[in-house]
Amino acid sequence: MNRTTRTIAAAALTAALTATALASCAPSSGSDSGEKTLNVVFWDYGPAAQTGNQATADAFMAANPDVEVSLTPVAGENWGTYYANVATLIASGEKPDLMLISGEGAEFIHANNLALPINDYLESDPDAAALVDDIAPGLIDGFTVDGDIVTLTNAWNNMVVYYNTDVFAAAGLEAPSADWTWDDFKATAAALSKDTNGDGTTDQYGFTWASNEIFPGIMPWVANAGGNLTSDDRCEATVDTPEVTKALEFLKGLIDEGIAPAPMPMSDVFTRFQNGSIAMFGAGRWPIGTFVPAGFTSFDIQLYPSDETYKTVFGGSGYPILQSSPNPDLAWEYQKFTVSPEIQEQYVGTPEAPGDSIPSLRSVASTISEVGVPPVSSDLFYSSIDDHDTLVPYPAPAKYSEFESTVLRNLQLIFAGETTIADGLTTLQGELDPIVACS
Repeated sequence: MNRTTRTIAAAALTAALTATALASCAPSSGSDSGEKTLNVVFWDYGPAAQTGNQATADAFMAANPDVEVSLTPVAGENWGTYYANVATLIASGEKPDLMLISGEGAEFIHANNLALPINDYLESDPDAAALVDDIAPGLIDGFTVDGDIVTLTNAWNNMVVYYNTDVFAAAGLEAPSADWTWDDFKATAAALSKDTNGDGTTDQYGFTWASNEIFPGIMPWVANAGGNLTSDDRCEATVDTPEVTKALEFLKGLIDEGIAPAPMPMSDVFTRFQNGSIAMFGAGRWPIGTFVPAGFTSFDIQLYPSDETYKTVFGGSGYPILQSSPNPDLAWEYQKFTVSPEIQEQYVGTPEAPGDSIPSLRSVASTISEVGVPPVSSDLFYSSIDDHDTLVPYPAPAKYSEFESTVLRNLQLIFAGETTIADGLTTLQGELDPIVACS
């Protein structure tokens, strides 16, 4: 799907969902009749998404035998294209009760008055207080827009560095420490980069990053440089800044010095990390859902290296109730169920079949290491989210699909050397200004 198609699709999604939201202002026949059905849309990024959503739906129906949960998978290369692809579904007449979103989608559905805020539910439901007390405040804030809480976070990821322990051992390198710096990181990555077959071309690289996503791509480096791609209110683009320039100069330098190849899709990163031709890469918890079932466990994680100070960027997911839902109270029960210990334990998984996200409940996330689910250093995931001083808001403006595609397209030109960093960021700033500007 090209940029123009994504933009048209996003506009269609807004129009279609807004229309259904307006229609829901009238009395709903489904609500009046007490209809016990729920339609849940989710991003079908792979087998784990399908099995995870089905497990949640099955557990909810088992606990509520009079409810039928209908799951609607929607494909997408990333969160942005998923949102765009939902347009076709909504335009065809579907009216989901809940729609799985990430933090990137909170501003979008709020700006278009598509989500039913859950503030009243949190205040009136006696079960809600215990859940909220067990969730890091940053995960609540991540889905709060203008005081409206769009959804509870059911699962989340923050960015860590994965390293291949076999490759480190073969190079005689010790595991990286939590206080490593950018200089330490570069020296380590350089020591892991080599021409293994003597043909004069590097074929084992110390590090790479995803070309098809911002989150596990440039964002950890931008955050650690003290910058962001948008202002905190997500109404201004902030890419043409010294902080973003510093991050891109560091990453481009890794490419120019043969320490990193050109960025590649995350699926390719996974393959090359497992075969040892990539020693390190950045991601959240989701890679273990691919690695461990495939029998690959020669890895561990560490926090990203710090620049002048350590910063982390995180993203979560949740199931907001749509304004068009004919059964909002039932939809709230489903949203709440996704944050129940029963479902959160499924996100932990087992040593043989680990989950692909971090549970939002502190009490459940702490069991990852206790039940022996890889990686060894899994406690690093949750330990960073409770410290608000380290959190950087994820850049997720209302027009996220267009924002993401614009950023990725311009970054490709920069990292390919087709434009300078200075000129590329100036161009990107100009293209993002009208996309990000709040009305």
